[in-house]
Amino acid sequence: MPHRLALAVLLAACLSSVARPQLERPAARPACAPAGFGVPPRHWLGCATDAGPRRDLAADERLVLGLPIDPNTAGERELAFVPGLGRGLAAEIVADRGRDGPFREVDDLLRVRGIGPRRLARAREALAIAPEP
Repeated sequence: MPHRLALAVLLAACLSSVARPQLERPAARPACAPAGFGVPPRHWLGCATDAGPRRDLAADERLVLGLPIDPNTAGERELAFVPGLGRGLAAEIVADRGRDGPFREVDDLLRVRGIGPRRLARAREALAIAPEP
């Protein structure tokens, strides 16, 4: 009898270690298109289908969500977080944009001192030029 009890306890322990991660895992959130809502300081990110006053996503919010930012409108702070760039190159991009005008395409960033083909390749996924209105 004690052997059966020990076996039952061992079996229960093994099953609980297998079932526990499944039971403790939070439910998956449905995929949605991210959108910004509200007015600072009471603003939030949500799904495009959520109710509330809509606003454009800020550049830093776009980076957090894995969406590309526009180098023509982003500031030094946001550009510094783009992979392959840093604070120095972000300052160079903003200075070049002020001197020579906006970038027409992402490849125009090659005109910025310090950005070559390899560095631009690392940053390309995080950058996109917004169409002119």
